[in-house]
Amino acid sequence: MSNEFVPVNNLTVDGPTEEEWAEVTASLAPLTLEPFGRLVVVSPHPDDETLGCGGLVATAAESAVPVVVLVVTDGELAGPQKNLAEIRRGELRAAVAALCGLDGVTVHFLERPDGGVAGHLDFVRSAVTDVIGPGDLVVCPLIDDGHPDHEAVSRATDIAARTTAARLLTFPVWAWHCHDPKSSRIGRGRRLELGESARRRKRTAIEQYVSQLGGDNPVVPAWMLPRLDRAFEVYVEPDAP
Repeated sequence: MSNEFVPVNNLTVDGPTEEEWAEVTASLAPLTLEPFGRLVVVSPHPDDETLGCGGLVATAAESAVPVVVLVVTDGELAGPQKNLAEIRRGELRAAVAALCGLDGVTVHFLERPDGGVAGHLDFVRSAVTDVIGPGDLVVCPLIDDGHPDHEAVSRATDIAARTTAARLLTFPVWAWHCHDPKSSRIGRGRRLELGESARRRKRTAIEQYVSQLGGDNPVVPAWMLPRLDRAFEVYVEPDAP
């Protein structure tokens, strides 16, 4: 996997406009998914599973495909609340229920430290390897998604997927803000068009993350939401080792 520079997400500066991204995404080929046994989402924090791939999760659930979500951290450093880990776990449960229904998903909390996943790569790799297998579709953030936990999760998941012969696709979250559309690996991704039902489920799931969307200085600013609530999602094949 490439050791290239990973951009850092900085919400104090303007990122690319939707018009700039539209020039890239309009020409992407459609994502073709071969039948798969389960969808396994490896999410660095509660909300990445919804913001990055909630449409795919909802689409899989609507087709009665089992969904498994591995939540690597509780995102406990994203705000001042002392019980934020508990709050975000509750938000995640509500979000995945909106995406899949109460019986359509299995959730595993890995309880690694928020902001410190890079020091737990072997743990994450082992945890993912224990869950996935051939025939599974595994998804996780891009390797250069602009957050160190996203990078670490992507690295560990890539190794696990190659070991188990599961198919891996990666998705952008913060990359929509911190990448240059002219050079971003998003430009070699593929589009998954979302049905109205899946898109509606994703919107409802996003709304569950009150701790991340509310307040005077939200973790996920309102101007980010149009990038995460499009009628399609983008998935990128991981780099060759």
